[in-house]
Amino acid sequence: MKPFSARLLPILIFAFLAVVGLERGALRSDVPGSSALLQYVLLLCLIGYWHDVDSREKRTLRVWDMGFFLYVAWPLILPYYLVKTRGVKRTLFTLLVLTVVYVGAFLAGKTIFRLAK
Repeated sequence: MKPFSARLLPILIFAFLAVVGLERGALRSDVPGSSALLQYVLLLCLIGYWHDVDSREKRTLRVWDMGFFLYVAWPLILPYYLVKTRGVKRTLFTLLVLTVVYVGAFLAGKTIFRLAK
């Protein structure tokens, strides 16, 4: 089975975060625990799979313990890996776009929910 392209996986991650932001913006109360757990696990799986596919394509060293280490340290591993493989400017642009997508979806969810009242 051929893995997803490393170019398609970031689009899936951005789309997933947009859906999560929309849901969290639309809900009045906190996100149910099962939904939050599923979102976190799915996000980690997408990031881990993207990291594996991208590091194979770029032929860079991979983190071998993609389980607990990725679970605990992904906020540190991901920016370091992006800077190492893409440079500082592209990394900052990617993280800025990621933040804008999530916050924009969150605000859109809040707005849609208020209009639906």
